[in-house]
Amino acid sequence: MIIPEFLKDNDVIGITACSAGVLDKIKDYEDSLDNFKKYGFKIKETSNVRTSGLVSSDKVTRALELQSLFFDKDVKMVAIARGGDFLYEMLDEVDFKILSNNVKWLVGSSDPTSLLYILTTKYDIATMYSPCNTTGLNINPLHESYLNYLKFIKGDLVKQERYPYTEEKGFSDSFTKDNKWLNLNGDVYAEGIVIGGCIDVLKDVIGTKFDKTQEFIKRYEDEGFIWYFDIFSMSAESLYITLLQFKNAGWFKNTKAILFSKVCFSSSFVDMSYEDAIKKALPNVKVVYLFDIGHVKPSFTMINGMEARIISNDKEGSLEYLEKSE
Repeated sequence: MIIPEFLKDNDVIGITACSAGVLDKIKDYEDSLDNFKKYGFKIKETSNVRTSGLVSSDKVTRALELQSLFFDKDVKMVAIARGGDFLYEMLDEVDFKILSNNVKWLVGSSDPTSLLYILTTKYDIATMYSPCNTTGLNINPLHESYLNYLKFIKGDLVKQERYPYTEEKGFSDSFTKDNKWLNLNGDVYAEGIVIGGCIDVLKDVIGTKFDKTQEFIKRYEDEGFIWYFDIFSMSAESLYITLLQFKNAGWFKNTKAILFSKVCFSSSFVDMSYEDAIKKALPNVKVVYLFDIGHVKPSFTMINGMEARIISNDKEGSLEYLEKSE
């Protein structure tokens, strides 16, 4: 696995909008930029960042803007400005050889999942699923989860501990609810390669030309895998069926543990709970549900492709990376 170079003080973070632009959240975005700069980074934006609408620009433009930041030798990390719904439509336009031949961190969350996932599973380049897009670092003082993220991009891979409080609901930025992880099939202690993202997005990769999951699993079968799934608005029934699809597509071979987020927007048509959906689909896998990842904050920083240790029991909840590079 190729681990890109971590950033140093005064390094440039390139920001592009592969999904939605930030114009309707411009103050949050600019406040976030202030925090990036405060912690020692410079910023370079592509022209489609400060735009509005469901997508920032047409799919060809989005691909070209992304690639321009990978070509740019001054840019040391590429961050995707925001989530959305339609990044998938630009995948055909992306020249992944440009990304893989100009190795640097690709960072994002939610809709950018598919880009990160392809770069890691097909090209063996680690990517970073962040606790925020670039609009999310706007609340001061910064929560520990955001401070950890800023440490991570400089290579300080701190042990992430289960946070005591969580949001009552997503996007509230109010950490007032007691935070509990649920171990659905017993206590969890596992080591393996971390891989995953937003499950609402990953479901669209299954069985397509972008799905190189089985080859990836074969290459790293000795290490095994820790999957993580950020659930945005998938219903409990859809989650159950999607997990069966993953199983039938061979995604869960040699899986050591699976981590599921809290659900941002929950629904069920037949009164199936998310806990029941997971247990029904994965009766023999170590599972942590309500894990600290995803749209309901606080969230851990997840590094696709890097080996980690997950511990979840009554006394401890933590994720720690076991860094190896070539």
